[in-house]
Amino acid sequence: MSNDQQDNWQKYYEEALLELDPAKLPERIEQAHKAIRSYMNGARQNSDSAEHQAIADALANLRVLRREVGLPME
Repeated sequence: MSNDQQDNWQKYYEEALLELDPAKLPERIEQAHKAIRSYMNGARQNSDSAEHQAIADALANLRVLRREVGLPME
């Protein structure tokens, strides 16, 4: 998996965490979640434990944001 793809999910994740506009937050959360899922589909064989933990942490934090904005849980 390339660094660009890893940076991609991290970029979307950071944008979701830093979004201050409540109207834009649901879209940011969905973009981040989609980018992480896409990355995970291609990285399963190549991910190390630190990367696995970073992804798990990101997904946990996105679940909290989803609850706060009233988005349905997946």
